[in-house]
Formats: sequence, C-alpha cells, structure tokens
Amino acid sequence: MSNFLPIKALLVDSDCTTLELLTTLLESKGYLVIQARNGQSALKLIERGDINLVITDWMMPLMNGVELCCAIRQRPQDNYIYLIMLTSNNNEEALVTAMEAGVDDFLGKPFNPIELGARLHAAERVLALESGLNSRNYQLAEAYGQLSQELELAKTMQLAMLPDRANFKNISFDWIFEASSYVGGDIFDYFQIDENYLCFYLIDVAGHGVSAAMMAFSVQNYLLSSSSQIAKTISRQGGDIGSTAEIMVARHNTHFMEMKETCLYLTMIYGLIDIKTGTVALVQAGHPPPMYVDPLGTVTAIGDGGLPIGIISGATYEAHIIKLTPGARLFLYSDGITDCTNATGKIFGQKRLENTLSQKKDASLGRVGIEVRQAIFEWRGFIGAFEDDITLLSLEYQ
Repeated sequence: MSNFLPIKALLVDSDCTTLELLTTLLESKGYLVIQARNGQSALKLIERGDINLVITDWMMPLMNGVELCCAIRQRPQDNYIYLIMLTSNNNEEALVTAMEAGVDDFLGKPFNPIELGARLHAAERVLALESGLNSRNYQLAEAYGQLSQELELAKTMQLAMLPDRANFKNISFDWIFEASSYVGGDIFDYFQIDENYLCFYLIDVAGHGVSAAMMAFSVQNYLLSSSSQIAKTISRQGGDIGSTAEIMVARHNTHFMEMKETCLYLTMIYGLIDIKTGTVALVQAGHPPPMYVDPLGTVTAIGDGGLPIGIISGATYEAHIIKLTPGARLFLYSDGITDCTNATGKIFGQKRLENTLSQKKDASLGRVGIEVRQAIFEWRGFIGAFEDDITLLSLEYQ
C-alpha cells in the first residue's frame, strides 16, 4: 500500500459474508476498515471524517449504493473519497448511472481477490495524487497568505510616505490618492528648497507589486535628498529654474540608470517654483501632461511627452515655463485617472478630467480633488478595485 497516509476504508453491504471477506483482504494490506450494513448508516460514519475509500454494494435496503454515492459527492469534504461499486449488473445504462453518481470504479460481484487488488492499487494512486495536491495547495495558501500580508504592509508604507497637505506662503498643495488592488508605484512630494524656491514632483514606476513600490520609495528618498543640489544648481544657473529643472531631471535619469537592476522605468513630472514671482518650470518625462487652470477656468495641457526615466542613458529634457497668476492652479495626475475603465471598457480620458477641473474652478482646492475622486468612482462603478493607483496632485497660487 502507498505510504502517503493510512487508508481508512468503509465497506457497505447488507451481506455479512461479503463484509467479512472484504475486511480480511483490506486489513491484510494495512487498511483501516469499518463496516456498515446500509447506505444511511454509511453516510453517518462518513460525516465523522477520515474516510478515504468506500466500497459499497449497489442493492441495499434504506439507501442503495447509487444514492449513497450521490449523497457523498454532494456533501462538502476536505479530502477526496474514492468510490468503488460492487455490482453484478453489467448493463451499460446502469453503469453510466453509477458513474454519473460519482462512482470511480466497479468491482464484479462475487468479487475476485486479484481483481480487487488491482482496483485498490488504482485507488491508492488516485488518493496519493490527491493527498499531494492537497499538500501543495496548503503550501500555496500559506505562501499566498504571507504574500498578502507583505503586500498590505507595503501598501501601508506607501500611504505613510505621502506628504501632509501644506501651505508655503502663497502656494497651497492638496492631493487625492486611491491605491490600486496591487501595491503600485505612484509617489509624489513637495518641499521647500530655501526661502525662494519650492520643488514638487509626481512619479509613476512602471508595473505593480513590491518591486515597483520599493523602487518608488528609493526614488523618493533620492529626490528628497537632492534639495541641496537644487539650491546650488539654481545659484550656478543664475536663478534660471528652467535650466535647473532640466539638469536635475537628467541627473535623476543618470542616477536611476546606474542604480537599477531590473527592467523597471518610471515617468515623472518635475517642477520648480519661484515663490516670489509665481514662475514655474515643469519637466515632463514620459508622464501625462500637467493641466494649468487659469482663474477663468480655461484648461491648458503643458508639455508633449519627453523620455521616461530609466530608458536611455544621457537623455536630455526640456523645461516648460509658465507664469502663475493669483487664483491659478496646476494639476499633476497619474494615468490611473485617465486610463480608468468603466463596466463597458471605456476610459475616463483626459477630456473628462479637463471638464471636471474647469467646471469646479470656483471650488476650493480640496473640494476640486473630492469632485474629481467622485467623478472617477461614478465612472468606475461597482466593478472591483482599481487596476492602477489614482493620484491627483493639486497646486494653487495666491
């Protein structure tokens, strides 16, 4: 007998002689054997668990063999029960009926011990495979549970890295963020370089999962540590924040190309603001174009592409210069918004986002984010979690 586990066999027959003969043969092979005289008694024994094999007669009082097999297959069970039917009926229609009831094999009655041994070998192979499959499924379930915990932890870390909503003199920042069903790679931040300048950015690491999230964390730490370099570069460039932004993004690309060991890349919007003048330098590195909304509600998309970070060594980037007027707003967003699909597979799209931003020009900056979030949720409907992170970073100049 296979040594994967002790087979516990239930023998069901109204004939005592048949039961004793089967019991003797199965116990000689190391099986654990229990007996029942009819289907109803057998079903009660099965409900206690631990039974791997049932050999049952077809014709029995109270509940026959086919009814017993149907009842066994219909009940929930943790382990597979191999069913062998004892029958002297070789009618093809009857055998089909038994197979539809869930019977695995047949044994002629009166049975031949040699034939019985062959049927039992087949049962052992099936039960051994089933036991191995259960073991692997258990291991997979444990691994999946561990992975789920780690992904939840990574998502918690991702949320903890998001900045507080903040005001810097005459400049306010707000944002919305909805994590996808996976750990994603959206990270954004803003910080003051010195009394004259601010830096802000939004990045989206390609792909999902822990590797994308860890890469996003690494890039965020690097960008935050670069504030002193920004100040020095602005000084060397004579206060030209446009050329400074171009230089900094090119440096980030070089750093990313040197540090990365995977095929991951990222898109970015990188901005520098002259707090006193309201001048903004924006560099687009493969990211969706920022949207400038003037006080009248006119929306202008800024930029036309640019190379993502981590694609080509030595890539150069172009800064777009805009002058903010009091009441003007700037919105950076991830493609999780514009690519968000509804139940019919249609995307939310850039135009729909532009219309929402324009229509809510008189609402507070925080309220605009709430309205965008609501519009996305209404568009998405009830079709499950988002496939990608939903990020909107908002800036207002007063």
